[in-house]
Amino acid sequence: MKNVKLRATSAIILFMVILPFFFITYFLKVPGRSIGIVFYLVFSLWAGYEIIKHNQLERWANILLILLVLIIWIFPLDWYRTSATEPNGFWDNGKTGLKIDELLSELKKGAFFKRDSISNIGYLSPSITFILTTTIFLVNIKKYPDLKSFFKNYIISFFTLVFIPWFLKIMFIVNVANIYILFCIFIIPMMSDTAAYFGGRLLGRKIIKRSLAPHISPNKSWEGAIIGYLFGALFVFISMYLGKLTKDDRFLVLTNLRQLIAAIIILPLVSQIGDLVFSGVKRLLNIKDFSNLIPGHGGLMDRFDSISFVAVSVALIMLIK
Repeated sequence: MKNVKLRATSAIILFMVILPFFFITYFLKVPGRSIGIVFYLVFSLWAGYEIIKHNQLERWANILLILLVLIIWIFPLDWYRTSATEPNGFWDNGKTGLKIDELLSELKKGAFFKRDSISNIGYLSPSITFILTTTIFLVNIKKYPDLKSFFKNYIISFFTLVFIPWFLKIMFIVNVANIYILFCIFIIPMMSDTAAYFGGRLLGRKIIKRSLAPHISPNKSWEGAIIGYLFGALFVFISMYLGKLTKDDRFLVLTNLRQLIAAIIILPLVSQIGDLVFSGVKRLLNIKDFSNLIPGHGGLMDRFDSISFVAVSVALIMLIK
């Protein structure tokens, strides 16, 4: 119970620290977006470094690696381009929030590695990140005792340097567009995780004796996962259908039945998958937590593991026609 109180207190403090940046990004319009992108960029650098610092490379190499996070934010260059005659619909927009169709347009342009007119190359940012990450690791290949250790750390580092800035870029765009959707991205995994925790304490291994993922997270039970999934699915339905129910565009997330069905099925599942994926990364790196930044939780990605997968999944589901 003491650990539960510590985790809850730390989570509340963390939320109170980052909450003002969400409101600044959304309500302060153009200046807020400038502040917001700096916040999300710093978040990307910190969260990424928490993971890659465990890859057995020297600090100078990891500093070079973490700077590659910037590449995902820089490209595509078209997304930032503006002029007096052609103002940028995202950066120069003086209103609060964006409509759903405008949000989808910005996600396609800014977050899904679109080919731009300046570089004329699709998937440029992950490609550059791949080349530079590979180069840095090959230069330091003698740091590893065998190829298995080399590839393990290389793959984890490359995944980190692409995925973390990518999901945070998605969250930044969503933050600018619709703060309700942003809170849904946060609350869905919180509801699922809380229900899974108490469901596991109440019924864990009383029906299914085998752990959910014994080699990754042996404390997780099938009963807890199922209860977490069901409560998560219920909350997804309520939160994602609210806009249609109230006919209020401020709460509109999904625009058709296919999106709603996909969200109900997928989001509670990917919330738990995100938790397991990052738990697996920690197992591979032989660490308990990515850092000790948040008492009772560990590092940023110990807290944002599920949220990251939900954020990406929400963006993809919203593209379903």
